[in-house]
Amino acid sequence: MRVISGLQVFILIAGVAQTTACGDASGPKTGPPAEVVVVAGSSQPSPEVGTRLSLPLTIRVTDAQGLNVSGTNVLWNTASGSLSAATSLTNVDGVASVEWTLGPFVGTQLATATVTGLPPVTFMEVAVPGPLAQIILTRDTVQLLGVGDQFQMNARPADRFGNRVPGGSTVESSDTSIVTAQNFGSGAFLVARAAGATVLIRASSGSIVKTGTVIVLPPPCQTGSSIFNLAVGGIATLAGTTASEFCVQGTAAGAEFTAIPFYSDQNVPLLRLSISTGSTTIGASPSQLSAPRFQLSRAPSPRLEPDEAFETDLRERSSQELTPMMTAARLIRRQNGGRFNMSVQVPQIGDLIQLNTNASSACTNARMRTGRVAAITTRAIVVTDTANPANGFTDADLQSFGVTFDTLVYPVDTQNFGEPSDIDANQRAILFFTRAVNELTPPNQNSYVGGFFFSRDLFPRATAGGIDGCATSNLAEMFYLLVPDPDGVVNQNVRTTDFVRTVTAGILAHEFQHLINASRRLYLTGSSEFEDGFLDEGLAHMAEELAFYRASGLAPMQNVSGATIQSSQRISDAFDTFGAANIRRYREFLTNPLTNSPFADNSSIITRGAIWSFLRYAADRRGGSENTVWFQLANPPPGSHGVQNLTRVLGPELGSLVRDWGVANYADDFITAVAPVATHPSWDFRSTIAFLNQGSFPLATLQMDSVSITSVNIGDRSSAYLRFGVKPGAVGGGRIISRGAAVPSGFSLSILRTK
Repeated sequence: MRVISGLQVFILIAGVAQTTACGDASGPKTGPPAEVVVVAGSSQPSPEVGTRLSLPLTIRVTDAQGLNVSGTNVLWNTASGSLSAATSLTNVDGVASVEWTLGPFVGTQLATATVTGLPPVTFMEVAVPGPLAQIILTRDTVQLLGVGDQFQMNARPADRFGNRVPGGSTVESSDTSIVTAQNFGSGAFLVARAAGATVLIRASSGSIVKTGTVIVLPPPCQTGSSIFNLAVGGIATLAGTTASEFCVQGTAAGAEFTAIPFYSDQNVPLLRLSISTGSTTIGASPSQLSAPRFQLSRAPSPRLEPDEAFETDLRERSSQELTPMMTAARLIRRQNGGRFNMSVQVPQIGDLIQLNTNASSACTNARMRTGRVAAITTRAIVVTDTANPANGFTDADLQSFGVTFDTLVYPVDTQNFGEPSDIDANQRAILFFTRAVNELTPPNQNSYVGGFFFSRDLFPRATAGGIDGCATSNLAEMFYLLVPDPDGVVNQNVRTTDFVRTVTAGILAHEFQHLINASRRLYLTGSSEFEDGFLDEGLAHMAEELAFYRASGLAPMQNVSGATIQSSQRISDAFDTFGAANIRRYREFLTNPLTNSPFADNSSIITRGAIWSFLRYAADRRGGSENTVWFQLANPPPGSHGVQNLTRVLGPELGSLVRDWGVANYADDFITAVAPVATHPSWDFRSTIAFLNQGSFPLATLQMDSVSITSVNIGDRSSAYLRFGVKPGAVGGGRIISRGAAVPSGFSLSILRTK
């Protein structure tokens, strides 16, 4: 960008005038606009926000010979403030200008001038604050919970637009016997010295004054407060501002309770709570079990942990790379009469086929492996990598996986989520057992990748009609699966035959849901995006659970416990294969329920444990045929995904459903006579987790402070668990505020009597 000074402009204009006066009256002939330059108006010294610049924005238009071009239309634009005109014409000197009134915010502000066919030129100003015009308080009205509670009140000097201006402020209390103000430069720490009173505060900076109000709340559960008289297992639920105070009656022998605050607002990720009981409560018993309620019949064995991060990364990468290609894939398929390759045939046992195993890139850098067809069943083509380590699965073993897929995995998943696509028209999925999966785990790790589905294999390879395909697609419904490596040939990671056999069926059930979900969205429901990661994973974990019921002979709503799992070899084996991983993920969630939820924008192990448990709770509570729930979630109309999809299927009161699920996470199979909404009918989680966790239930709870203020932060759709007791014959409870104000509308509180 060329910038011409004002003096140069004067000389330039004078020269043009002289040439016009002394030359041919007709003047030189000008060509079309070729260049736009800034003449004046950019980078003016210390312009104030919200004011008109002292100099107009001025540009000059010339042709290829440097001659001024008059009558050219100039488009002016800014996102900051306003311009005196949106368009203007250049004058005889090729010059056009507008006035610019800056926007209200300090910092860089930009405006542009554009002539059609030429690059725009940019004017830049660095706006500074205006003069002191107001003081902005953190809150005009502050609530404090009682003596000793404090609040950091910022009293920020600002211009008329709210921009901070240099200088400090002083805050004073109208009654220091009630509230004192400890100043720190541009604000003060307000400290309550007496309860049940209101004072004014005065913030000043120069001649500017701002007043505010501080309300020091009285202790909770005074005359006129609503008091709940709960039996053991009884629950009182408060919502919004009514949840700012809770009071419960103690019996002649005393009573214990758990307060479970819950918050739901996706626009505010974290809610800070302060709770004061005003010394109306006492301590309560711990909530964790010290030992399982059954006799362990087998000792725990060291386990490799699945590498959940690999699948999370794979799903995210698939979504990013392949979502933009979904519409084109459908169009190419229609152009080919529903198939991408009319020459595809079902292979024969012993055939060698080439398959791309690149798990880090969807449509580039194919990494081809040679596979031998080892078995063909009704629904599966089982292929083994010719480079697999020795002493692995026999062909009979591989045949058995095909049978398991036919008789267990395929019927369970399709009955609940729908039939997959059949892009290669062979009515089968490829089960590719390949060392490429083993190679995904770095050397000497205690984790493993058990297998995966990659949605790129559902996309066409070739470009058709100008539409790009996915060049490295395998053009098949298929899975990539871990292989035995008893000698640790691949990266020194030993994988025994028994271990791989145990995990493979569960992986097939899980990954088949991903395949069904992706293929139906791609080719059957017409969606323009894949399912959100948290829900796609939740449904895949539900597929594992449904396979557990089929394999074990059990069913939902039977409250499966640790004792149930050990009651027969069939159930124990089914749990190891299809159930244990879900329980372990849910256990991880329970260790930190404060800032985690079923609906987090990620697919971490914690989120996956939470969404699986919530889906099970929601289906149990809804009742009826749960197949309908899973099918509806896996087959939404176009545009429906994630929380919107859940709301469509489970109903508009999704937040209340998550709140009650949070109560059930604590109360189920722990508190007697609890209401059905606070139970998990299908699983005795305290027992099953104790079975896996050797005795302890990991749900994180806190003892509510009976004297001082309890502070806790909870995330969107998250809960906390605060235990407290009430003295015999007394009334106890607490007041709750959030950042010096009443709790927001998305807040609710459940009070559960536990003893």
